[in-house]
Amino acid sequence: MKLVRNKNGQFIVIAVLMISLMIISLSATMFSMGTYYKQEQWDEYLTIVQHVKSNTQKVMDISIVAYSTSENLGDVSFLKANLNSRQSDLRKAYPGNGIMLSHDLANGIHDVYGTEINYNQGLAYHWNDVSSFSAANSTIYMDMMSVGLEGYNFVVTSFLNLTILDVDPVSNEINVTVFKGDNMPIGGLEDDSFQVTGLNISNVTSLYDAQHIFVYRLVCENLESTSATVTVTDQRGIKVIATK
Repeated sequence: MKLVRNKNGQFIVIAVLMISLMIISLSATMFSMGTYYKQEQWDEYLTIVQHVKSNTQKVMDISIVAYSTSENLGDVSFLKANLNSRQSDLRKAYPGNGIMLSHDLANGIHDVYGTEINYNQGLAYHWNDVSSFSAANSTIYMDMMSVGLEGYNFVVTSFLNLTILDVDPVSNEINVTVFKGDNMPIGGLEDDSFQVTGLNISNVTSLYDAQHIFVYRLVCENLESTSATVTVTDQRGIKVIATK
């Protein structure tokens, strides 16, 4: 009888160990599934946020293009109307996420990339100076109820600066720099990206400069003055006019 009791005891111990292992294994599986689900939620959240940011940037660029055309120059209604329209479209695109979007257009003087810009309803331009620019600026606020996100915000800007470095009638050359946001030079501009008032441009080349980083050299026909008015339109369609 003593031997039987020992066997029964061993059986019970083994059974308890097996049940414990099953519980641990099941718990690990459930934890893994929960972690995977949370990761899926997080990935979806990041995708939506990035989509909102990229679409807002496109709206800023489109608005400043419209704002800087001759017939609309100074009309500050574009940015607000375009943001309202696009934000409504984004809410409809993600109906189950409880996305709420709003914006705060920049007003007054802001320091952007080392330049003091006086915004009106998120838009500003300063032209016909040696260093001229077109700019847009807005803070975007985003809530996403599906993941408990509230009060998330980010600033979106659009910026183009044109600076005339020198005008040399001897060599028929005008040297300019073209910068976008974060003081990054814009490369890849072609001959038709520039205009010089009253003159034909025969050639446009780019060169590295230790001080100005990236310089465009405009070779003009019959450049007879040390003064010039240059217009640039970048790949986004944003326009700036500078005069020296």
